[in-house]
Amino acid sequence: MAKTKTSFDKEKQPKKRTPRGKSERTKILDAMKRQTRTEEGFYDELITRAFNPDDNFTFKELLNRMSPMPKAVNPLYNFDLPLKSLPHEKAAFILDAIASGIIPSDVGNHCIQAIKAMIDIEEYTDLKERIIKLEETLNGGA
Repeated sequence: MAKTKTSFDKEKQPKKRTPRGKSERTKILDAMKRQTRTEEGFYDELITRAFNPDDNFTFKELLNRMSPMPKAVNPLYNFDLPLKSLPHEKAAFILDAIASGIIPSDVGNHCIQAIKAMIDIEEYTDLKERIIKLEETLNGGA
């Protein structure tokens, strides 16, 4: 990859590096130590509260942590997208699939957005390659 004036390298390092602070977990464990409590004691207390009939929150929270609800995902839709076709032809094919009820409109929209993203990536890659070639030509000719 060609170096540019904004490329990150060993000469372009921050003058002052600020150290990372403690994580939230470490801060909590330190606070527990100051109160002469342990992590195991915390979990014991959590379980005790979870089974307390007056506590309406802890049991539900503990259950959600142990067995989270599965994330909703779209079902699979099978349709024969012509792979060798041009992007606008693929988009037209997807629109026809939406119109004929083969795929729902939100899934079709995701597919068309994916095609657009691929076009943008190809365009960016092509422009970058062309700029690198121009820079090489200018630097070689100087």
